[in-house]
Amino acid sequence: MTNKLKPHSQEWFKILEKTNPAQAAQTRRMISLAGRDDVCSICGDEEAVGYELASEPTPSTMASTIMLCNDCLEIRNKMHNEKFIPLIS
Repeated sequence: MTNKLKPHSQEWFKILEKTNPAQAAQTRRMISLAGRDDVCSICGDEEAVGYELASEPTPSTMASTIMLCNDCLEIRNKMHNEKFIPLIS
């Protein structure tokens, strides 16, 4: 199973629910509140882009993709030292 899953897809949630159930629940809530699935995985902002975690390799059992708005991207970079690259559609 590849770890470059489309953010918010069924397969993506299946992996996230195993590795980070709290984040999976939060993302589901944001999608539900927004009424669409192309929103930030963290805050639900509609100006979100799909990213792949590039700062460290992840096991194939983890989802290394996420939808992030500019603010959440900056926060995750500064606070968690995570580096992301945009997903190519």
